[in-house]
Amino acid sequence: MITIRNLKKTYGKKVIFENFNLEIKEGDFLIVLGESGSGKTTLLNMIGGIEEVDSGSICMGNIDITKSKNKRKYFSEIVGFLFQNFALIENKTVQQNLKLVTNKSGITMEQALSIVGLEDKKEQLVYTLSGGEQQRVALARLFIKKCRLVLADEPTGSLDAKNKYIVMDMLKK
Repeated sequence: MITIRNLKKTYGKKVIFENFNLEIKEGDFLIVLGESGSGKTTLLNMIGGIEEVDSGSICMGNIDITKSKNKRKYFSEIVGFLFQNFALIENKTVQQNLKLVTNKSGITMEQALSIVGLEDKKEQLVYTLSGGEQQRVALARLFIKKCRLVLADEPTGSLDAKNKYIVMDMLKK
């Protein structure tokens, strides 16, 4: 379970969050909606441990990640990000990008690529893929990593209608 208490985050004089509270139970599928600039990505980044909070706490179970000295372990072992910009190395192949993740799921690279419909793209350079294909490579990376918590920032933003449903279904599973 994730418990957020009295969260505060500002950028200069702009208040993004103040006295923000939220509980997310294990197995929940939560969608955060809001206008551009309202703090959706900031919230995901704070929960994921890659952006600091001004005050308040974010706990996963009994671990307060806002005070944790070992955020790298939290990020590498618990959290999986599906970033808005995919966070792929563009001048490397799909295979090289997927090999950067420690396989903890038992799902092979080939199986993960098959799940996302990209089994024939393994040797292709990332920059030659469409935005939707890059998004699915990033999703395959999550399958290989096996995360307890998936934080997806606009996971279907660059996809056509058909692939939006496919990606959302994969995330739910």
